[in-house]
Amino acid sequence: MNENYNYSYEDEAEINLIDLIFYLLNQWKMLIVAVLIGAVIGGAIYVVKKSSADKAAAALEAEMEDAKTGVEDDETVEELKEQYQITEDVESNMELAYQYRQLYRKQLEYNQNSPIMMMNPSAVYSGGLEYYVSAEYDTGMVALLYQNILSESGILEELKDAADLPYKEQYIRELVSCSVSRENDSSVNINSDVQNVYRTAVITFTVNAPSEVECEQMLQVIRDKVSEIDQQCLDTYEDYSMTPVNDSINLVASSDYLSRQKSNTDQLNTYRNTMTNLENGFTEDEKAYYNRVYLSRDYEVEEETEAATDTTVAVEPESVSLVKWLVIGIFLMCVVWGGYYLVKYLLDKNIKTPDEMRSRYGLPLIGFIKTDTDVKKGLDGWLNQMRSKSWGVGDTTENVGDMIKALGLPHLLLCMEGDGKKLAETADAVCECTKGLEMADSLSRNGDLVAKAKEGDGIILAVEIGKTTYAEIERELEISKIQKVAVKGVIVVA
Repeated sequence: MNENYNYSYEDEAEINLIDLIFYLLNQWKMLIVAVLIGAVIGGAIYVVKKSSADKAAAALEAEMEDAKTGVEDDETVEELKEQYQITEDVESNMELAYQYRQLYRKQLEYNQNSPIMMMNPSAVYSGGLEYYVSAEYDTGMVALLYQNILSESGILEELKDAADLPYKEQYIRELVSCSVSRENDSSVNINSDVQNVYRTAVITFTVNAPSEVECEQMLQVIRDKVSEIDQQCLDTYEDYSMTPVNDSINLVASSDYLSRQKSNTDQLNTYRNTMTNLENGFTEDEKAYYNRVYLSRDYEVEEETEAATDTTVAVEPESVSLVKWLVIGIFLMCVVWGGYYLVKYLLDKNIKTPDEMRSRYGLPLIGFIKTDTDVKKGLDGWLNQMRSKSWGVGDTTENVGDMIKALGLPHLLLCMEGDGKKLAETADAVCECTKGLEMADSLSRNGDLVAKAKEGDGIILAVEIGKTTYAEIERELEISKIQKVAVKGVIVVA
């Protein structure tokens, strides 16, 4: 007699991820239900949020209308002070907060429109035009003509159009400059006052731009203006001459621009923090008074400025997106669906895959037989087929019979662990193909078989996926070990 009852099993086995995926996919109908429920929940949340946002928007609009209208004709500021119980200290803080609000808006407008604030200080294209001018005693007058080029009416518009700059005209002046360096040749006494006389001068034009092309285009505008002045001076002054000294464009890192950017940013933050601290110190009644008396003075503010400053007393309600809440609702319900079926899969005490008999219990897998009694149509059938394929290729009853014959043990019991019809039919078919193999009930349910199994060569377990439980197998193995009955292997039916 071949005694083979030394075996062990693990309480926790590894999860077959592929089988788990197909198990979850098999629940696709409930997934659709979860998606629909999630959409309904998301839609309901959207309705509630939208209603709340609409009420907040209506309240904000009413409050802003009061601010636009200002103090009503039949109400004086003193009456409002008494109505809202505004003290002199609070009034002073409101005036201070209002002044800082104006400073903040002006600084914000500058920071949003100034080319200096938008340019990269590490990559500034700096162009220079330098001219040597001489006109004897008229040099000072000639130098002034050149210097006034950047003060001419329309010059900023010409520079903006030539370079197609995105900045407002008043800010273009920050990009251009002109300097005059004069040489003091002599001095004369006029009415006892000493007057310096300049016979030569160097006029320097400087242009800064974010790109070389824009810098060149602005320089060309100045060159054209210089040519016009040069021609006028040639016609007017006898001893006049003008010589170009420098005409170049260089890529530089401007520390001046960097320091100005930092200074303007720090100034904006200072104004905002001071204004916010003062306004946050107001009570609800004081805020209402502040809106009606102070903010009504200059209510019309550019839309982009109002959007950029998030420090007003009344904050615009956040818009509510239907798609956002639908996605959130559906996602949460899908998580619930996945979590529920994952827990259900983990808590399922039935055999799920053929490999569990080897990995969990260490039993040799003699055969894996697939049956077609539960074939389904449609998506369910396709998913079942794919899940079955993931378990491996099945064996025929004849092949399983040959495997048992090859063991060379003529007196074996095929113990069925379960009551399924499919399991019984498959076990009967295997016994018909195997001489000496006898189909029997499990040892745990029929104690009379123990003696017969001990006298014979041992037993083979027959289990069914999805029907045979871990408890049944473990009970069978415990009895076999106690009674010293050899377990030669297992046949898995799917």
